[in-house]
Amino acid sequence: MDIKHTYRGDLVIDLIAPDGSAYRLKNSSSSDSADNVIASYNVNASSEAANGTWKLRVQDVYRVDTGYLDSWKVTF
Repeated sequence: MDIKHTYRGDLVIDLIAPDGSAYRLKNSSSSDSADNVIASYNVNASSEAANGTWKLRVQDVYRVDTGYLDSWKVTF
């Protein structure tokens, strides 16, 4: 994923499966003071059906900074 953001420590990122199950990829952290999130994450979603609509939920828990989702993908 590639997220442009002025303070990445404010971000909480979840992968949402087609059945609504959420997989936490990143928690907010006051010690994570860099900008941007350019990363790959692995989750064990073997119990999920691969077909369907997968969503990425990105939340800025402090809502003071600015950012946008540049790109992301899911690979099975």
